[in-house]
Amino acid sequence: MKFLVLLYKEFLQFMRNRGLLIFTVYAFTLDIYLAATGIDLTLKNASFYAQDRDYSFLSRELISKFPPYYFNFKGYLMDDDQIDKVLLDDRAIGVIEIPQKFEKNIKEGKRLEVGVLVNGAEISSSYLFSAYAEQIIYTFLTGNFMRGGSWIEVRPRIFFNQNASSKVFMAYSELLTVITLFLLLLPAAAIVIEKERGNVEMLLVSPVPIEFFTTVKVIAMSILVLIFTALALFFTVEKLSGVPFHGKEIDFLLLTAAYAFTTTGLSLFIASISENMLQVSQLTILILVSVLYLSGSWTPIESMPKILQWLSALSPLKYYINGALSIAIKGRSLWELRDQIYALLILGGALFTAGTFFLKKKS
Repeated sequence: MKFLVLLYKEFLQFMRNRGLLIFTVYAFTLDIYLAATGIDLTLKNASFYAQDRDYSFLSRELISKFPPYYFNFKGYLMDDDQIDKVLLDDRAIGVIEIPQKFEKNIKEGKRLEVGVLVNGAEISSSYLFSAYAEQIIYTFLTGNFMRGGSWIEVRPRIFFNQNASSKVFMAYSELLTVITLFLLLLPAAAIVIEKERGNVEMLLVSPVPIEFFTTVKVIAMSILVLIFTALALFFTVEKLSGVPFHGKEIDFLLLTAAYAFTTTGLSLFIASISENMLQVSQLTILILVSVLYLSGSWTPIESMPKILQWLSALSPLKYYINGALSIAIKGRSLWELRDQIYALLILGGALFTAGTFFLKKKS
């Protein structure tokens, strides 16, 4: 009974905090929708020029193979100085350089080198531009070299996200980031608010143990995050953004519950060393950025320095991302992801124990 009364008090306290309530509703709705629909990681309307030293039918045909949806052809350049200028002024992402005797060498089956000059200042677009351009040039040259005969044709097949839509990845990536943010923020904020009001000192001399008090707060805030997660999954991601969900919602929520247990250990640590809400906000951002970086969501773990690859084992978000995306995009079951669950629970046990210890020591 005492547990339910305290739980109800935490829900009521959260609903009365209008600033936190509005921020939570915004993060689980509009923020995820904007990330899903407003951020596109594919190449679109990429400006480029061509320097044609051959002026032949095939050289013009090669340029015509760059589709307008992905590329925006701006014109031909006459010399190398113009290439430097358009790249220096950021007027183009890349320049296609076609050599002399291009058509003649194709017809005679001789070796060819077509240049793709890329503006490396825009690193994301330049990677995509060079990859798309290389594929188009390769397909064009292979087709003309082997005209009338047979040749090797590469046909990629994409599983789970057949259209390679960045909307799918961005929607779930933002949802997982928002869940992490609020699992760090809400329990710490609930405890620090009691500190600011002087209630923690009263609890120390009351019959209610401080551990029971903090456990109720952690459970209440975790339940709130799970409720908002379910609403975001059904309404924001599936209905509003039109992103499909291939697994079972209950599996996703159970995995999130295990993740909540792990992450709240970090939240207790934040609460133990914070004296006010400003410090909670600052420490939450600091820990969130570290957890995100080590999770592999920003950059593949394999491309990190060796020491960071080892430290990534301590990021609970790493296991949560692997499990959540497998359920949402690949349709895997929770049982198939039991290794991720075990890792979360082991890590959560250590973090929760450490967080409770620090909180009790500082109280």
